Amino acid sequence: MKVEIKQPDKRLRPWIECYWHVQLDTGVEPKNELILPNGKIEMIFALDGNYHVVNRRTNKMKQAWLSGIHHEPLEITYHGKSNLVGIRFHPHGIFPFLTIPVHEMVNAVEDLHAIWGVFHEEVYEALCRGIEHATIYETLDELLLRKISEGKTSLHPVLGHIVERIRTKPHESIADLAHSIGYTQRHLNRLFKDHTGVNPKMLSQIFRFEKTCTYLHSNSEEHPADVIAAMGYYDQPHFNKEFKRFSGMTPLEYKKRAGDSAHFL
Repeated sequence: MKVEIKQPDKRLRPWIECYWHVQLDTGVEPKNELILPNGKIEMIFALDGNYHVVNRRTNKMKQAWLSGIHHEPLEITYHGKSNLVGIRFHPHGIFPFLTIPVHEMVNAVEDLHAIWGVFHEEVYEALCRGIEHATIYETLDELLLRKISEGKTSLHPVLGHIVERIRTKPHESIADLAHSIGYTQRHLNRLFKDHTGVNPKMLSQIFRFEKTCTYLHSNSEEHPADVIAAMGYYDQPHFNKEFKRFSGMTPLEYKKRAGDSAHFL
């Protein structure tokens, strides 16, 4: 498997975390992978390979799709050769690139043609040419700078601050967060949902869940009580309920499956 990660043009970094390129060949046997909630939004171009994506419904994806913020597990089935180019957006990063409400993408994976129309075809064809000439990242920079709506970027500084505050202080109350930036809690919730599709509390829980997964993977022998204390859960039932809500598994089931997974989990 070949994996490459690149930073976008500095003008796009407020919205885009990175570009990535993955090439692999799994052979003829279908392979199943599980993607757990992480607060990121992924736009994926499959230059080779077809995929079945399973969440609330099953879709067979071809060419390109957009995966919004998830608070449910997402399963992918694929086989054979894969050549994927991805754009990983910050939680608030997709907003300036869409004309549809962001909340429609929560827990959803949609064909990119239904969202971007002919512009999707232009990007896909340009990436196919870029693969041949090793210019895929420059191509993405150029096309995304054309696509961004400047009229939807004015609130980036405050939204970026809120997201980082939630990430670094996941136990802070949303009321305190709103007060610290001079907003009412209601206004903050509405603004945040408009730009990310979820409210600040949900994103905070997703960030904590992602951190917990990393902690469990790195500290597989640690006592559950120590995990609960380290991650700030109230008690064992609260920990188990929230973990299963986001992953569909118990923490013990996760540790076993994570150990067997090579790519997406």
